[in-house]
Amino acid sequence: MFVMYRSGQKRKLAAEAKDKQVAMLQLASVRSQLNPHFIFNALAGIQNLMNKNEVENANKYLSRFARLTRNILDDGNKELTSIEKETALLTDYLQMEQTRFGFSFSIDVDANVDQLTEIPAMLLQPFAENAVKHGVSALKDKGIIKISITKQGPDLLLTVQDNGSGFANDQADGMGFKLCRERIALLNTIYKKSSILLKQTSGNAGTLISIELRGWV
Repeated sequence: MFVMYRSGQKRKLAAEAKDKQVAMLQLASVRSQLNPHFIFNALAGIQNLMNKNEVENANKYLSRFARLTRNILDDGNKELTSIEKETALLTDYLQMEQTRFGFSFSIDVDANVDQLTEIPAMLLQPFAENAVKHGVSALKDKGIIKISITKQGPDLLLTVQDNGSGFANDQADGMGFKLCRERIALLNTIYKKSSILLKQTSGNAGTLISIELRGWV
């Protein structure tokens, strides 16, 4: 009986390891699609500035894009990164887009959050990108993006909020958003001791993205 139990446990562990390996490969595939999506949008931004003959702003944009790309490449294919690095990357990205649209932004991390805590790399960037593209780009200097990271017991709450006019479901379900949903589903498969919940609220007052990392810390 004991031998049969141990044999069953070994098979179960082997199956779980295989499932995790498959999920990791799928996750790498999703990440590999997200990066070109971001780069393509950034290059379109440079082209837009050049077409408007805003050479100085185009040079600033290109310089920030180069630094941002270098930081992304330095992290390679790491699935996790520190909150400190994630917020630095977000700052670089939003400063880059600020060159084009002139909006204001803030990134607030609560004092009780350990900034060395690791979270999924570039988890917030696609949502910040959506906030720029669908939220504040038309508002110019009246646009506001607020990003916050707070700790609630063992959970982390990450939010991205803009004061745009909201965006329709077909925009929210674009390639970037779809890939983010797929990625979060795969992360939940891999990190079974915690869970990641994604919620979007959109209306006339803007859009709020909430990502709850339950049992993460």
